[in-house]
Amino acid sequence: MRHHNRQAIFRAAIFGVTCLLLALTSCQEAEEVDEYDNWQARNEAYIDSIANVARTNADGKWKTFLAFSFVEKDVNGKATSWDPEHYIYCHVEQEGTGTQCPLFTDTVCVNYRGRLMPTSAHPEGYVFDQSFKGEVNPKFNIATKFEVGALTVGVSTAIQQMHVGDVWRIYVPNTLGYGSSEQKKSSGIPAYSALIFDMNLVEIIKP
Repeated sequence: MRHHNRQAIFRAAIFGVTCLLLALTSCQEAEEVDEYDNWQARNEAYIDSIANVARTNADGKWKTFLAFSFVEKDVNGKATSWDPEHYIYCHVEQEGTGTQCPLFTDTVCVNYRGRLMPTSAHPEGYVFDQSFKGEVNPKFNIATKFEVGALTVGVSTAIQQMHVGDVWRIYVPNTLGYGSSEQKKSSGIPAYSALIFDMNLVEIIKP
């Protein structure tokens, strides 16, 4: 009788553990499915919120730039109105001592980290690419070389406004990044993703 009781208790315990594992698996799958739910609208709302903070500029360290591929005035000299997704928003983390900004035709050496917008699974934003670990430190980081004109419009716009030594956090709307193109295979970036870059300009190389 005791033997049967032990078997029953054992089976009940196994059943309970199995149910718990199934529940945890279901929750995990739900989180994975929900991670990018309504992704385009969420990213657009996120950029709108950043735009509001940048334009308020409470700490005096925000910069807003119209993408270089657009114009601020039409052929008649009248100001042209653009939506928030046509601008990039930059927070100055550290000011450099350089006096020149890179041109579209230049090559630059930068330390950078690229992330997606914050989510429940990645509160700081999923890191899809980076050239350094930890904090930016030009003395120890090994900079990466890029042609300015080969970068996305948003990143290229920001770099053309930076000086050597600057460290900026750059917020790029999806329209100035990869837009509707998914980059999941190469870097894990879903379509319609806003991009966030911690960017440190180390050197400008002229053609």
